[in-house]
Amino acid sequence: MTKIFIADIGLLDIESCLGKVSPARREKTLRLAGDDDKRRSLGVELLLKKVTGRSDYVLSENEKPFFSDNEVFFSLAHCGDYAVCAVSDVPVGVDIELPRVGGARLAKRFFQPDEAALVYAADDPDREFCRLWTLKESYIKYADLRLGDVRSFSVVSGAEGCSFSSASYGEYLIGCCAKTQDIGEVIVINEKI
Repeated sequence: MTKIFIADIGLLDIESCLGKVSPARREKTLRLAGDDDKRRSLGVELLLKKVTGRSDYVLSENEKPFFSDNEVFFSLAHCGDYAVCAVSDVPVGVDIELPRVGGARLAKRFFQPDEAALVYAADDPDREFCRLWTLKESYIKYADLRLGDVRSFSVVSGAEGCSFSSASYGEYLIGCCAKTQDIGEVIVINEKI
């Protein structure tokens, strides 16, 4: 089963949270210029720690965080005032985004033809672009790819052995990819951190 935890991180106190995260996360956070970016950086690790009880992750070559014992699979993302953490018993990827006006103009550049066709046929092309983008980013995170690989696959045609699910949280869209034939219902749980 895959669960997605979401937390509002807009009011995190940066100074008090710096002592609650791993040294690597603290260093990464302190290199960031803006307070909003610092809150997002801190928030994803604090959420991971809250829902798994762990923060002993390592990073892949592409900087994908994972637990080396593979007892729990997770993926992290953030956007605006929210952090999300997908947790599953199978490899998983997650993304969260806010639809933007004009995003649909990018479909031809970044999407496969079957994905772009869905965007152009949608009642709200910008929202559909965002929905598909979150699914594509969730696959990139699942597969430990780079963002530059975004055009190399289609989430509409599917990725062998994976399934996809979309959810919304207010205006935000969440995409999830998991290594399973049927992801089933993805449960979004609001957390306080």
